[in-house]
Amino acid sequence: MKGEAVETWFEGIALLGRVAWVGTGCWLLANGDEAAVLELPPSVWGGPDPVRLAAQAAAEKGLNVKYLLCTHAHLDHFSRPTLRRMRATFPDAEAVLQAGFRGVVDDPLGVRFFDRAEVLDLGGEPLFLMHAPKHSRTDTLVIFRGAVCTGDWELGTRRTVHDWNPLWRVPVETRVESCERMMKFPRERNYDVHRVYSVHGTERRENVDFPALMAQTREDRQLW
Repeated sequence: MKGEAVETWFEGIALLGRVAWVGTGCWLLANGDEAAVLELPPSVWGGPDPVRLAAQAAAEKGLNVKYLLCTHAHLDHFSRPTLRRMRATFPDAEAVLQAGFRGVVDDPLGVRFFDRAEVLDLGGEPLFLMHAPKHSRTDTLVIFRGAVCTGDWELGTRRTVHDWNPLWRVPVETRVESCERMMKFPRERNYDVHRVYSVHGTERRENVDFPALMAQTREDRQLW
């Protein structure tokens, strides 16, 4: 069973626990008294429950959960029952998902779908959602307090673990476009990005040159 201890990774960014069968991270992003739950993975028998983890952390910290977010629609990251239960637990929270989730959400009423980008607000701090398909077609990079959650992106190469499967892989030109778009993000938004972390909590980088990292990720390199 994966651990349930809450880990503070960066200011305002906490890992609530790793759940499901591959240790998908469930995160709490917070500023002031407002918060967002990042990732909606399934709960599995005998393992941590993401809804319970989020409810307990929000109650302990005195936070109002304002948003429910997800990095992509793969089944170890998004679960219909988890979304339903999160919405029931946090009735004032708004689910904000990339438009590609329309096909997997069973109750779209009240869900805010976005196409290329969305800017939210947590206690006066901007929270950016950027559609940047690479690992999957619904990939959403989540940027908050100078840190980027890259979901399941494979960094340092345009290649992905799904290249062998034509049903899953994102076209190479789309991946390159996503990298180039994110390279421009700090300059176009006048926003300093200096930290990167993966949604599984397996990668954590500080003092990052984000445009340079995106430029490296745009290139065709064999890393595995």
